[in-house]
Amino acid sequence: MDLKQTFVIKSHTDQLRVQDCLSRNREEALENKTPLIVKISTKQEDRSAAQNRLYWKWLNEWSKHIGSDKDSEHFYFKKKFLIGIYNRDDAEFAEMCQAIKQLKNNEQEEYEAIAQHVIRMTSTTKATVAQMSEYLNNIHDFCVLQGKYLEAPDDLRWAVDY
Repeated sequence: MDLKQTFVIKSHTDQLRVQDCLSRNREEALENKTPLIVKISTKQEDRSAAQNRLYWKWLNEWSKHIGSDKDSEHFYFKKKFLIGIYNRDDAEFAEMCQAIKQLKNNEQEEYEAIAQHVIRMTSTTKATVAQMSEYLNNIHDFCVLQGKYLEAPDDLRWAVDY
């Protein structure tokens, strides 16, 4: 029996889920004469690391759903959602975006090259916890509207609830 489960306990309901899991697995452990080992920790995982794992899980799910690859979808979602979040929250970034938009009117080819480069260089690692949460929720909502519900495992569900 190779059982590894993680529970984040925030409520009595969460506590009941842990007790249920222990009850379900106790009998098998006794029959196999193997102990159940329970580790309890108050150390909270770095939220951005959890958000990043959820993000790439969702990119994989979505790209498989539409027959694409995760890197193309990473680029697409950055362009669709992350650029707008940074544009709203970062004055320097907004200024750069405005300068690039002005190029669009005069130098279409240069504009395309620069805009594509900016999107490629825009990184989720620079997002705050709140920005990443908003970004993940935008992606989830978009995919649901397209008919694909993205699962959030129990141990990562909190990563979008900021």
